Amino acid sequence: MRGLRVDKQDDNAMLALAFSGTAVLLAMVAAFPFLLESRLMHEHRAMAIGVDVAVGIAAALLTYFPARWLLDRVRVRWWQVAGVGAAMVWLVSAAPSAASYVFPDPMDRFHRELGGPGRCLNSSPYASDNAFPRAAQVTYPKPGRMLVTPLDHNVPPLLLAHAASGGLDHLTAAEPASAAILRTYGC
Repeated sequence: MRGLRVDKQDDNAMLALAFSGTAVLLAMVAAFPFLLESRLMHEHRAMAIGVDVAVGIAAALLTYFPARWLLDRVRVRWWQVAGVGAAMVWLVSAAPSAASYVFPDPMDRFHRELGGPGRCLNSSPYASDNAFPRAAQVTYPKPGRMLVTPLDHNVPPLLLAHAASGGLDHLTAAEPASAAILRTYGC
């Protein structure tokens, strides 16, 4: 047997079903880091499970019918199946990194939005370019708040809002004094 195609239509359907089942498992596993990083699993568990099941159903539908069509028309080789399997495993292994990028923690968001290279606070005492904790100290006084306190005591602290893990809102000033600091540096 040189390929995976067999003469019976039902056998191709079973093979397509096996591909689809594998895609369902891999898609649901790949979606899970996104559900965790977005805090959906922590705050709305039933909705997160529903989203994960919907991802699985979508993967089943998007895999079964093209696989069935392909298996009925083309002789698939074992090395092609192994290549597709390796690509699927690679996608699943990349999911946690992608989820961390899409839903960053507050410190990463501060670096990307305000304090990193090319950002408005980069040349200030609040810069985050690998200078923490040498130039400033970061604390979280309340949920959703981030306090950047420069080690130079003559510089006022910067209090930012929307500093939640998995948050998508931009960091903004949480008080008028912090808004004035951001305006001073052109943010």
